[in-house]
Amino acid sequence: MKTYRYKWTPEYYLLHLQFNNPQHKVFEAVVTRNFVNGSTRVEKEIVKDGVDSHRILISRSHPKETDLVVEYPDSLVLEIFELDDRAYYPVEPIYKG
Repeated sequence: MKTYRYKWTPEYYLLHLQFNNPQHKVFEAVVTRNFVNGSTRVEKEIVKDGVDSHRILISRSHPKETDLVVEYPDSLVLEIFELDDRAYYPVEPIYKG
């Protein structure tokens, strides 16, 4: 298994995770959220269809969440992108009525 730890920063609260799966294997990834008080919350992402790429969005679940750890099979390549969640705030309405 491979492991990646991401420490949350004040600038980013949203991540895009892309699991590249060149062998098209069924897989499971585990995300462990760590909190200031030492508690953790474990979430599993189970992919049963053997796709070549699987994407998920993860947001910081609470201000006291300090970091997260992603565990995933050696056969995968994980890409993580920080997303500027301010881009999701409404800027201009497309309909008002």
